[in-house]
Amino acid sequence: MLNLKKTAAAVLALSSSAVFAGTMGPVCSAVNVTVPCESTAWDVGGRALYLQPTYADGGYGYAAINNNGRSVEYNKNWGWGFMIEGSYHFETGSDANLNWYHFNKSSNKSYTVPNAGGIGVMSSSSTGFTGTSRTDPKWDAVNLEFGQHVDFGEKKDIRFHGGVQYARIANDVKLTATTTGVGSTITGHSFLSGTTASFTRKPTYNGFGPRVGADMGYAWGNGLGVYANGAAALLAGSSKVTSTLTNTSNGANLRQSASKATIAPELEAKLGLKYDYAVAQGDLTLDVGWMWVNYWNVLQTVAPFATPTEGDFGVQGLYFGLKWLGNVA
Repeated sequence: MLNLKKTAAAVLALSSSAVFAGTMGPVCSAVNVTVPCESTAWDVGGRALYLQPTYADGGYGYAAINNNGRSVEYNKNWGWGFMIEGSYHFETGSDANLNWYHFNKSSNKSYTVPNAGGIGVMSSSSTGFTGTSRTDPKWDAVNLEFGQHVDFGEKKDIRFHGGVQYARIANDVKLTATTTGVGSTITGHSFLSGTTASFTRKPTYNGFGPRVGADMGYAWGNGLGVYANGAAALLAGSSKVTSTLTNTSNGANLRQSASKATIAPELEAKLGLKYDYAVAQGDLTLDVGWMWVNYWNVLQTVAPFATPTEGDFGVQGLYFGLKWLGNVA
């Protein structure tokens, strides 16, 4: 009898363990994190950029204020630019990449300020102005990156990179206005009806500093994939500005300039689609996407033409391009 009880107890214990074990469900295994096999390769590529410049004012976002207190924005036309790059791939997923972004687009706009008001630093105590504005934003960025490719399973991968960036930013502004009434003034200098005044502002920023980022990709299969890239830089450099003001009424010719050291943070992001196609001499990658780039406190104004301020500069828009990767035997 005692042996029967022991046997029954053992059977119950085993059956209860099986029941509890069966309620745990499937067990997931961790995704393997790997790096590519050792190889050596070169790649070259380029992208066409279709971008719109953006300004967080600092005296560069708006050109005119009429007597209703309404600010008139500069004409920030979309324009074409380019990016070219080259990379050397070595060891197990390591690479060195050099790339250059360039954008330059001039824009013109006409204004009529019929009531007491003004264009930029030009103001009228009588009827107003007719005038034009011209903006000429320029952006160049050169990045030297050292990256490491890491695979997270079969479909996901990330390229971590660090390096340096050199950036040059400018946004020349020119305002030309003809008064339509007596009693107009330019920074306190009066001039007669029908005379013309011209105001220019030429800021530039040159900066250099460290840059880090990550390029994240997801492969759908059959060569198609999506990606999201992000990077940040901290640039130390010099911010300069020169402003001039002339008018044909009294021959006034005023000029002011300033320069100072500036540390400017930068952020950039890209979202895109790509298609990889194998060819006899390597791989071709076609991609298209949207990019955002912004630099803080890189454009400044100077007294007496305006209250000394600092402003941001950025670009955003479409890009598309092609890259060829060729293995080295």
